[in-house]
Amino acid sequence: MSQPVTVTDLTFRRPGFQLGPVSFRVPAGGRFAIVGPSGSGKSTLLRCLAGLERQHGGSIRIGEQVAADERIHLSPDRRQLGLVFQDGALWPHMTALQHLQFAAPGLPKAEALALLQQAGLAEQADKRPGALSGGQAQRLGLVRAMAPKPAVLLLDEPLRSVDVHQRDALVLLVRKLADASGTTTILVTHDRDEALALADELVVLHEGQLVEQGPALQLLQQPACAFTAAFLQGAACLPTTTAADGSVATPFGMFPRPRGEAADLRLVLLAGDVRAEATAHGQRGPRGRILAAVPGEAGLKLRIALGEQIVPALAATALAIGSEAHLVLQTPPRLLPWQRRPTATATLSPNPTPNPNTPPNLA
Repeated sequence: MSQPVTVTDLTFRRPGFQLGPVSFRVPAGGRFAIVGPSGSGKSTLLRCLAGLERQHGGSIRIGEQVAADERIHLSPDRRQLGLVFQDGALWPHMTALQHLQFAAPGLPKAEALALLQQAGLAEQADKRPGALSGGQAQRLGLVRAMAPKPAVLLLDEPLRSVDVHQRDALVLLVRKLADASGTTTILVTHDRDEALALADELVVLHEGQLVEQGPALQLLQQPACAFTAAFLQGAACLPTTTAADGSVATPFGMFPRPRGEAADLRLVLLAGDVRAEATAHGQRGPRGRILAAVPGEAGLKLRIALGEQIVPALAATALAIGSEAHLVLQTPPRLLPWQRRPTATATLSPNPTPNPNTPPNLA
């Protein structure tokens, strides 16, 4: 039976790094991703959820059960979890069928074979991991995790070791199995496309801190902080300074400070926000050197070095790589704080808005 997961003020420390405090709640049956670059703490958080690491503070509840707090630390096998590792972590001496039977004692052979059939592994039932391809091994790891009918499925970058031709099939299989069982799913990944394909809700981590969380589509289209815009949208985020009158100084000029925003604002730029032109005498505004140019439907797509930053831009006319270009801001400035840390535990929506980037329910 699917269960909600509630994390409250979780912290974890090791030399040179601290995770948290992190708080969030995933409703029963929710599809949820923890995203961030390498070193952000997402895999450490997943290991704490799984019981493979003991947190230093806070609590984890799975349904009504306290899985971990200052006194309790349940072992992984007592947390009603299924865990899929990025490298499969299969047992080399067991066949595919034996993997399922060992993971779920008492599972009828017919059910185990049906699971292998769903994963496209019926013909590999009697084969050991050494005889499987990377995609087959990862699919076996997934159905092994689902065989005991866990309340929560944890996935640690499940597509990382799978080639591009196998990724879509594995995405469809994860969603099919999770939808059919109603299992709460928590994914960890540094890959934006993987997160959008498998999750409806996101938590964004950076340097051990939870900086933003909410519906995947909302965070993709309207991020509240510049780090999320950089990570999910690939936006350029230019540093700003504050003038004596409180206005914000950017390479494109002075702008009013957004109401309620403190220091460390960034000017967030996507390709359509900036127009590049050939330089001419008397122009006002920044200039940068063209590093790359690719033809596109809306014109020439450019990457331009502006000081130490790389800015995306569009050009209506041909501009040579290596030449200097004049940059014009075409849209109202988007000034966002670099990070915005939530101040309270957030409950992710039990009925999230469907994510149009995800495939349909195939169950």
